[in-house]
Amino acid sequence: MDLFHHKKSDEKRKSMTEKPASAKNSPRLAAAKPAKLEIAIESPPLVMYGTIATSSGALFSGQLHLTVTEPETKLQSFEMKLLAKVTTKKPVTKDCPDCQTKVNELFKWNFLSEPTRYHKGVHSFPFSYLLPGHLPASTDSHLGKIDYILSAHAITALHDTITIESHLKVSRALTPGNDRTSLRIFPPTNLTTTVVLPPVIHPIGEFNVQMKISGVTENNATHQKRWRIRKMNWKIEEHSKMISPPCAKHANKVGGENKGILHQETRDIGGKDLKEGWKTDFDTQGGLIEMEFPAFIKTNAHPICDVESPTGLAVTHSLVIELIVAEEMCSLKNKRSIIPTGVARVLRMQFNVIVTERSGLGISWDEEQPPVYEDVPSSPPGYARMDDYTGEPLPYEELDGLR
Repeated sequence: MDLFHHKKSDEKRKSMTEKPASAKNSPRLAAAKPAKLEIAIESPPLVMYGTIATSSGALFSGQLHLTVTEPETKLQSFEMKLLAKVTTKKPVTKDCPDCQTKVNELFKWNFLSEPTRYHKGVHSFPFSYLLPGHLPASTDSHLGKIDYILSAHAITALHDTITIESHLKVSRALTPGNDRTSLRIFPPTNLTTTVVLPPVIHPIGEFNVQMKISGVTENNATHQKRWRIRKMNWKIEEHSKMISPPCAKHANKVGGENKGILHQETRDIGGKDLKEGWKTDFDTQGGLIEMEFPAFIKTNAHPICDVESPTGLAVTHSLVIELIVAEEMCSLKNKRSIIPTGVARVLRMQFNVIVTERSGLGISWDEEQPPVYEDVPSSPPGYARMDDYTGEPLPYEELDGLR
């Protein structure tokens, strides 16, 4: 009995000492909003065709849907902004949001001129804007980020705030043109390299590189000196540059306003080593080595298209080709007798390449207007003026009735 009594009293004491669940620990539900917003983009993808100097921009349009969930609500203000947000991933001051992010307002839509009541249901507000062609494309690099945001903001009569944000992806596409030819000379030798490259390359897919090397051989009275390729490699480098500007509070860290810290980064996004694949001809005048190889960007490299922004972010690309050539000597009487001279050289070439999105079948917005034909007048033809007949009655014959 005593044991049972003590056990019962301990349970009672334990139950008395336990505190009820605090209301602070219970989850709180957010108050229901009287309405909600939704942004629907109706225009095709935002692609700027051409360079910064020639592009006519990208036209986009859509509708902002206001869904009122209560029988009626009154809006004091209702607006939407198009923002350009530039984020520095290596700011002057790490914990300062003003040093890290700069936001510029590109355009603003004000949907209300005075407070307005809206009944329950969906109310649509159309909008459109022409993005100027000089704006940089959306970019997310290791040093910085450029983003375009649609931010809608509504305030009710009861001071409830309703907001929504939507990110816009803006890209740039350069139409391909003629291949470009580059010439490289390597003194003191007679080696001359001609490389043919496409004008633009794309993040997905491969492109062909054509290369010819002349001045490979040099003949004297009894012997011939010539260069032979031992190894060749190519790689595509991505160069990123970002100038981190300070905020007004931390401008003294970089020596004043209108100054910043320059950050640079280079990474390889494609490459390959080759030990064969070229054709050598030592019998022609001066000798000739020809080759053609496919180059590409690695699919897992997450490349960034070329961009240059006045905010300080710039991304460029280059193709680097390295050739290891060795000199050898052979007799003109017996060309099978080849003697290496022990002399070798590394021929390094670097070419700027432009990485851009594919233009596909898309065209610029200003070229989508319907055709105008010269033979079709601008309005229907007019009729000649007709006056009433006032002369003698015209003769006519009566016809029998049709049966």
